[in-house]
Amino acid sequence: MRRILVLFALALLALPGAAAAQRATLEISGATFRPYPIAVANPLATGDAVAPAEELQEALTFDLMASGLFDVVPRSAFLADPREPATADRIVWSRWSDVGAEGLVKVEVQPGPNGLSATFRLFDVATHREDLVKSYEGARADARRLAHRFADDLVRHFTGEPGVFSTRIAFVKRGATARDVWVADWDGRNAAPVSARGGGMALLPSWSPDGKSVLYTLYKRSAKYPNGKPELWRVDVDSGRTSLVLARGDQTMGGVYSPDGSKIAFTVTENTNSEIWVANADGSGAKKITNSPAIDTSPTWSPDGSKIAFVSDRHGTPQIFVMNADGSNVERLTFAGNYNQSPVWSPRGDEIVFTARDERLAFDVFVIKVADKSIRRITQGQGNNEGATWAPNGRMLLFTSDRNGKKELFVSSADGNVQHRIGVAGSEAMVQPAWGPLPQ
Repeated sequence: MRRILVLFALALLALPGAAAAQRATLEISGATFRPYPIAVANPLATGDAVAPAEELQEALTFDLMASGLFDVVPRSAFLADPREPATADRIVWSRWSDVGAEGLVKVEVQPGPNGLSATFRLFDVATHREDLVKSYEGARADARRLAHRFADDLVRHFTGEPGVFSTRIAFVKRGATARDVWVADWDGRNAAPVSARGGGMALLPSWSPDGKSVLYTLYKRSAKYPNGKPELWRVDVDSGRTSLVLARGDQTMGGVYSPDGSKIAFTVTENTNSEIWVANADGSGAKKITNSPAIDTSPTWSPDGSKIAFVSDRHGTPQIFVMNADGSNVERLTFAGNYNQSPVWSPRGDEIVFTARDERLAFDVFVIKVADKSIRRITQGQGNNEGATWAPNGRMLLFTSDRNGKKELFVSSADGNVQHRIGVAGSEAMVQPAWGPLPQ
């Protein structure tokens, strides 16, 4: 669990006029969690800007809530006049302090040269000080993306770390007869298919480090393989161009890029035996790096590229193992439970998230620290939760849950205390999410 500490430059307070110059910062550390109370005021807009302004406020509010860093004051609790101006000298500060807000965001939205112009202002309620001003331009359809940009700026302003709200996610839409890879904004909006639809069943998407392409497993149908033979394919996300990367043995699947994008790790099955392989990113130079009669599968790279975690049942049940990237020095990581799968290494390098089946035969998300093998549980008692992936800053998790009756995407803070459903349009099941990198 992480605690948000509001640190003040106390030495500056002794200096004349220092109160106006100093500002609060947020340091994410410690054992006690306290989110920062913040209000996102009703946006100030008129005419054609009203509808996108409302969408912008909803997106910003969701971003801040889902981050786990902020305690967002509900709109229904506001006491201030909805038409209150966005300048410090005209804000009735007691109306915001009375609802518990320590930070206040004011948004002004108006038509702009590209369709929409939005100005965001962050105020400190106690000091009445304006701490941050950002203005963005975009099309009316980009209202949510403008909000994501400011949410990223807020996270960086308070913590010094990058926000993840301008990133994209990939996932599989699972219909009655089809499986396709889709890409969407991090909150599930602007979703579109990217895999070769109708050409087979697409699964297990994985982003390239530059965010330009997605590697996925395609069950390619043919006269010889009417049900499809798993191969590794790549799609350029912007152009939609797809290409075959690798096809070895009976099955080639579950490809993941190395952190520098130069290599991929994947699973090859030959005569019912599955092993971990590594190849260059273009599919050349493929080399087997495990050699066991057991099933070895689901590789994931450490963020420095020196190690690979994977799943093996070489001791009787599926467990998480770690080895050097060349296959040497294999070490068992999990010992609790008898069915552990789908590891994904944290971008921070200290933890691995995985799926485990508990004694009730329910699947849940767990995180293990690589150094001491201590485990914390992220989900419990809310249906089946599986296939988790990390946000690129290592502060959030994205996974599949059927807690509402069908498989949907949920986002969680890294400690599991804050969880929200991601709204993707459509009635199909959403599974196997992969969180894309920070924009470059």
